[in-house]
Amino acid sequence: MSIRTRIAATCAVAVTAAAGVAIIGASSGTAVMAANQTQINGIVSAVNYWTSQTQGYTYSAYTVQNIAISSVNQAYARAQIQPTAKYTGLIPAQWTVLTGAGPNWTVVDGGVNFCDNVGSIPAPVVNDLFPGGAPCASTSTKKTLASSPSGLYRLVVTAQRRNKTSNQASVFVSLQQTNGVKVTERRVGPVNGWQWAVVTKPGSAYATLNMTNQWGSVQVLRNATALYNVYGFRASAFGLTPANLN
Repeated sequence: MSIRTRIAATCAVAVTAAAGVAIIGASSGTAVMAANQTQINGIVSAVNYWTSQTQGYTYSAYTVQNIAISSVNQAYARAQIQPTAKYTGLIPAQWTVLTGAGPNWTVVDGGVNFCDNVGSIPAPVVNDLFPGGAPCASTSTKKTLASSPSGLYRLVVTAQRRNKTSNQASVFVSLQQTNGVKVTERRVGPVNGWQWAVVTKPGSAYATLNMTNQWGSVQVLRNATALYNVYGFRASAFGLTPANLN
């Protein structure tokens, strides 16, 4: 999904709803409809359920803002997740699209963009909820975090996102020949044990490889306070002998 725009609300009302604070608003340039209190409660509850089940964090880390109902099809709504000051930079500010009615809503798409699953949401609805937006940005599920060459080999650290909208990720370290042939790959830490928004930031991971002395190490950013987990191992042409990998 690609954020078509970050809509600046010209009017906003703060309300308490379903274990979270929601701020509803509508830009003067949009045709969306304001949600009523019953809808707000249901939408906030749905967002809170979605983040706890798929993103790895709960409503204590964010507020739900910019709730609005589509004027094209009132079975669709939008809501924006805004991290609190404590969690800014730790979890992403992202939008969600929901479907439902009254107090019953379900998140059908979420993230920082609306391209990947746009086929499941009618295009007129997307354009109504996010009018005049920027072009779609790519949403990747895999990213190279660090690389270290040594002779005919290089050590590569990558993150694999749980899915295209999840904030959970697994981290892998692979020993490759410089021609790209992979000798071996091992997981670093637990499956989906890392936060995508953290490990994909610049400086989130470092790799060191010395094939002459047959050793290497990987550092991966554990959280936003810059505490690293360090993994060391022996490296040879036959692969990696982990000291404390997964």
